[in-house]
Amino acid sequence: MRSLLRFLAPLAAVALLAAVVLAAAAPGPGSGADPFLAGQPSSRVLPLEAAARGRAVARLQALAPRLGLAPAARHTVQRLDDRFEHAVYDEVTALNGQDRPIAVARFETDGRLRMAVRLGWQLGETRGSGLAANALVRRAWTVAGDAGLAVAGVPTVVRQQSAGWLVSWPRTVAGVPVRGDGVKVTLWPDGTFHALARSERPLAGAPDRPIDAAAARRLAEERLDAWFPGPERAGLRVSEVSLAWTAPNDTFDATLPDAPEPALRLAWIAAVAATGAAAERVEALEIALDAGDGRLLGGDVAR
Repeated sequence: MRSLLRFLAPLAAVALLAAVVLAAAAPGPGSGADPFLAGQPSSRVLPLEAAARGRAVARLQALAPRLGLAPAARHTVQRLDDRFEHAVYDEVTALNGQDRPIAVARFETDGRLRMAVRLGWQLGETRGSGLAANALVRRAWTVAGDAGLAVAGVPTVVRQQSAGWLVSWPRTVAGVPVRGDGVKVTLWPDGTFHALARSERPLAGAPDRPIDAAAARRLAEERLDAWFPGPERAGLRVSEVSLAWTAPNDTFDATLPDAPEPALRLAWIAAVAATGAAAERVEALEIALDAGDGRLLGGDVAR
């Protein structure tokens, strides 16, 4: 499902994202005050004084040897207002002697690292393909520590075919998962650094009197009754409900903003299983309900 796939997506895609952001033209004057709309550039360039530009370059220069990045001949810096992610950050691009980008890093305006990626594709690095999971975790733990990112707990390790491994530490708060947040490290097949990312979005206040799982299940079933009044309804059932912090979205209400809300809300996530005729239209479905009053917050659907 989309929220899960967003978290587990290979961080090799960050390189493509960085290239898209670098190439995108900034919106016209005043557009930064407008809500993000699908099809628009997600970021606009903000003014940046020389001192802040120098600090951003110095941060990447200090980080590069710790991550094994090649020395850069020069750097470019942009301060970006990302309207989709509701964040402002400094993006630093390192270029080699041929003026080709070799690495990109993003720093919060307070200096905290948001993302770093070594650009390019490391072909033929297969000598580490037999690395044990515990060795990969130790290596990813070291990379996170060298980048100044704190991680804890047991991570997940996912093999990404020839792209190496993705090691992820999902964020939890009081035992409840925070969907899409955490620290992710991608290693090349030989265990060397490829990319890392950190996400820690603000949380809305938890409800004083949350509804229970049984009430959430009933409300989700009522939603299915309304959405599927025909014979397909017989093939849909709520298989599980669980608590998670999630960003409200417009999956089931096109009038809502195209970008997720900036603050995550505590929600009951109802997983819906599809069989029979329903499975021909819907492969998987999730319904997110506010844990306080049960209102619809969005969800995910795979067709």
